[in-house]
Amino acid sequence: MPTFCLDSPDPGEVRRVIKQGRAGVASYLMKTSAEHPPNAWLYICEDPGYSLEKLAPSMRRNVRRALKELRVAPLTAEDVIQHGLPAFSDTRRRVGLADGTEDAFRKRFSVRAQCRAHVFVGAWKDNLLAAFLSITEVDDWAEIEGCFSRDALLEFRPNDILMYTVLSQYLVHEGRRLVSYGASSIQPGTSAEGLHAFKTKVGFSAQPVHRAFELHPLLRPFTNRLTFWTVNRLLALRPMNRSLRKTAGLLATLTDKQ
Repeated sequence: MPTFCLDSPDPGEVRRVIKQGRAGVASYLMKTSAEHPPNAWLYICEDPGYSLEKLAPSMRRNVRRALKELRVAPLTAEDVIQHGLPAFSDTRRRVGLADGTEDAFRKRFSVRAQCRAHVFVGAWKDNLLAAFLSITEVDDWAEIEGCFSRDALLEFRPNDILMYTVLSQYLVHEGRRLVSYGASSIQPGTSAEGLHAFKTKVGFSAQPVHRAFELHPLLRPFTNRLTFWTVNRLLALRPMNRSLRKTAGLLATLTDKQ
């Protein structure tokens, strides 16, 4: 943390993270080089003069319509837990994942509610929460961790108005140095082109980076094309399984080097 930090960690630090955190894989972003070619996008906005007039005509239309239809306001964690499940479930399904369950929803946001640096912003259509953002804000930066919206209310452009509102607030009104929207996903079948188009449309620039992975020593012998083939066969049977999709994306990256 934060995702936009591109300083390469010390190898000893990575080994400690894997061992002490009992993790199978450590992942981090690096600046690109001949040795570390670009394989991901990092989305950031650093424009202190961010404004609607600088955005594409379609974005301007969407924001103006949303301003007439929706009410944007900060949310408490209780607001999210009480009203946010439909938006969460619809979004996870749209990106092809099967984890949009009430259990996964409550587990995810009850943890975030315990962090003082984590905030939520929502767009309401009458008494329905059309969409909400999950954001980490620290010092002079903020990072959007997720944007969730209801299928039935997408016509009112809640995602567009939320992005415009928070970018304006953080960059213009609060004078923060940057806002990040994380990195592109390694998972196959996640509408990467559509997500890329949306993030750049609302004002984020896409910076090419190298996404590095370090495996636990016990897992390294299994990083081969046979394992990759096996995981893809399992993925064909359970295409919405998030763990399998992450594993397939990881193996695709690592076996590409072999």
